Amino acid sequence: MVRYKDNGTEAGRLSYKDGEIVKSSICIDLRPPKKHKEFQVGVYLNPKFPKCLIKTFEPPPIKTKENQKHIMKTFAGRYIISLFAFLALGLLLHAGKKPEEQKGYEKGKDVGLKAPKGAEVLFDGTMESVSKNWVMWPKKEMAVTWKIMDDPTSKGKTLMTDGGKRWGTHDLVTKKKYSDYEGHVEFIMMGARGDGKPDGYTNSGVYMQNRYEIQIESPKGKNVKDPYNWKIGPHGIAAFCMDRVPDRNAWRPNGQWHAFHFIFKDAKWDGDKKTANARATVWWNGIKVHDNAEVKHANGGIKVTSAPGGLKLQEHGQDVRYRNVWIIDQSK
Repeated sequence: MVRYKDNGTEAGRLSYKDGEIVKSSICIDLRPPKKHKEFQVGVYLNPKFPKCLIKTFEPPPIKTKENQKHIMKTFAGRYIISLFAFLALGLLLHAGKKPEEQKGYEKGKDVGLKAPKGAEVLFDGTMESVSKNWVMWPKKEMAVTWKIMDDPTSKGKTLMTDGGKRWGTHDLVTKKKYSDYEGHVEFIMMGARGDGKPDGYTNSGVYMQNRYEIQIESPKGKNVKDPYNWKIGPHGIAAFCMDRVPDRNAWRPNGQWHAFHFIFKDAKWDGDKKTANARATVWWNGIKVHDNAEVKHANGGIKVTSAPGGLKLQEHGQDVRYRNVWIIDQSK
């Protein structure tokens, strides 16, 4: 986007939420002299608080109006190196950050949050808890193919996806079905199954009501080199798959634990007629990425109806491990 103003030329695009940039490109302002006294070069970093990195130069005297434009072009060229220096500094200050370094980080919604009193602990590190609370999907009569594995980062046990080579054939879904609830799921992406290293593409998902998928996915292509600045799309991690992208990027590398903490409200119904879409608030690694957002697209689970649905974990063919899975039923 290029925009012209009376006081200069501004280029770039920025969008923000709660005073923090969520999408942007560097915005440069080349301001002509005010009363022929100064020339400014600025790099804007935050649109809500319009402070920018400003460098002011004294141009050579402008003797006539006729040669003003020519002199200014020459003057701007002399300071092109300074302009690039400002650009570099602006990019550095706006570089992607780890979740715990970002504004709005909530430790109480991140990895390690213990199940509160009254919560249903759906997986406690044992196969007994799996047998008690979960069945295979889409065929519940199937024997459970997922495996109990060591935690790759510390003591304890995890539940590893297993059994399928493609999505939707060997998922796990809770026996109990829910309408409204608050829940917590921790997961770690470990790349290809069985190769002993976490690197590589990984995919899974956490389904609200076995309908609305919160995607788990490691970056691909060019985003592998700079995942902290990954512009996450509708199929990327923490997106409601093919429905709504996350508001922020709270990436952690493969081999490190992630957490989804969520509050889900069922769609509103008048008989079989839907009168309002479901809504969800989701924290990814302590960063709120969906704030009471509408969700409507069912992705690979059951159809959207007035019936409640289970919490589902997806098997996609890679090594994804889960722990600390619990839910608070808030259904009326």
